[in-house]
Amino acid sequence: MKSLSLTFLILIFLGAAYAQDEVSLSMSLNKDTISIDEYAYLTISVSGPRQNLPGPELPNLTMFNVYSQGTSTNISIVNGKMQASYSYQYLLQPKKQGSYPIKPAFLVIDRKRYESNELTLTVLSGGEGTSKSVQKEAITQTGENREVFLTAEVNKKSAFVNEQMILTVKFYHAVQILSQPEYTAPQTTDFWTDILEGQRSYYEIVNGQRYKVVEISSALFPTRSGDLTIGPAMVTVNVPSRRAPRRNDPFSLFDDFLVQGEQRTVRSRPITVNIKPLPAEGKPESFSGTVGNFSIDAVPDKTIVDANQPVTVKYKITGTGNIKTVAEPVIEELKDFRVYRASTDEKISKVGGVVGGTKIFDEVYIPRRAGKLTIPPVFLSFFDPATRKYKVISTKPIDLEVRPAAEVADYGELPLRPVAGRVIDPKAKDILYIKTDSNLRRPEPLVLFTPLYLFVNGVSAMALLAVWITQRRRQKLANDVGYARSRMAKRLARKHLSKASRLSQTGQIPQFYAEIRRALITYLADKMNLSPHGLTSDMVLEILKNHNLPEDITLKFQEIMKQADFAQYASAAVSPALVPVALKEAAELLVKLEAAKIGA
Repeated sequence: MKSLSLTFLILIFLGAAYAQDEVSLSMSLNKDTISIDEYAYLTISVSGPRQNLPGPELPNLTMFNVYSQGTSTNISIVNGKMQASYSYQYLLQPKKQGSYPIKPAFLVIDRKRYESNELTLTVLSGGEGTSKSVQKEAITQTGENREVFLTAEVNKKSAFVNEQMILTVKFYHAVQILSQPEYTAPQTTDFWTDILEGQRSYYEIVNGQRYKVVEISSALFPTRSGDLTIGPAMVTVNVPSRRAPRRNDPFSLFDDFLVQGEQRTVRSRPITVNIKPLPAEGKPESFSGTVGNFSIDAVPDKTIVDANQPVTVKYKITGTGNIKTVAEPVIEELKDFRVYRASTDEKISKVGGVVGGTKIFDEVYIPRRAGKLTIPPVFLSFFDPATRKYKVISTKPIDLEVRPAAEVADYGELPLRPVAGRVIDPKAKDILYIKTDSNLRRPEPLVLFTPLYLFVNGVSAMALLAVWITQRRRQKLANDVGYARSRMAKRLARKHLSKASRLSQTGQIPQFYAEIRRALITYLADKMNLSPHGLTSDMVLEILKNHNLPEDITLKFQEIMKQADFAQYASAAVSPALVPVALKEAAELLVKLEAAKIGA
């Protein structure tokens, strides 16, 4: 009986533990309107805090032929907590036209049912689902269908700075491909670019012609405002070219089987998008360029600590947006703590065509005194493009119990140890010798004024002064973060340039220009005591202009930033001969910035 009761309690405990599992289930389509000749991709995403989550149960899809396209898995562990994500993909082939609701998918875990969202897929008659621009691109000047062509489109023609856009490049071919296509991505100089998913393949009817389509989607984050241009994408491929039939040739019967290769190069049209600056109205003073929708949480490694001992707080920022540019939370100077930044870690996720993820900042707090102390809330401000408003969120305060540091014993009154074999009476007196010689000699000079004494003590005094100055400098570096960053700015920038020099010798051009950019951005951020995360080119140029630097410095900085952006996303178009030139120009610009004493 006791065994049954224990088993029952264990089951209740496990049920309560599983009930706390935050399992999420979502469903998405690559497009909600297709033609009867097209396919749609259905993606079901399952995530939760444990492995081996069961697969979802599909809803009723009798109006489609359903083909599984595989499963992808992603498992991460943060702060000892595991998070597993599974993505199931299905190809839907419609059987007839109409508008069909797709009921929620579901799964059951420990007798608890989880459901996804509901979708609707509209199926049009043949050719209606294809956009007019694609139909136009498929027609030659003579009115015939092209054998191969390439298109590019964005999901929005207007966006805010650092707001996500989706660029979709599609390669159409209606003939056999004789070689692996060579794809050249479009130039996106003024954008951060990130590939969303692996390429997709499906069939589509355009102007009555059946094409196989290879689709590549990328997330774009504009780095400045204005009318920006996305360059053309390009594909080079070999396709069959048939020889003209030869008259009076008995072997002309086999011409249809003797297929020769012909190289074709197709390009998409460039795209111009309008990027709006972030609104000035309602912008918080602490705003540093973060765009998206995020949440923030703070977790200390301990809440009971001795004075002058460190407490590490992990600030976890999670949400959707360009996670790479999420700025470090602003921590004000605290009377009861010394604060140091320990490390930064980021994890990027891509679900349903939306880029997001998690960024973790480790901050070290050292309490100055004992008692009940509180680490105040940390605020994060960002611009949410969905609502077109700024938001300010914060963590909860962290209460600490700080114990007094261990006291050091006072050794000033320790008694002398007795010497074995000798007994000394403290009242004992000795007989003093009386000198009878009255010959007075000239006294020797005082040691205090001898050159050797002055030299030895002078060196000691100078050493003590040097130690005092060094101690004061270290104390200032420890207490004044801005001063410390400014003093270390040049050295850190030189390290980045040294790393860039090593990368240039190995032919890693994108990584080389990334280090060049990081050297200059980090130098300015350290000199101005700003976070380098989230600093865009526009913000940096604004800083340079506000300091009234010579125009040649500002123009050279802008030129190097453009070169770095271009090389990072179109490295194949960068001549290796420009690499040492870029390194030299970056080093010279760093010298000029140091001479201008920016931020001093």
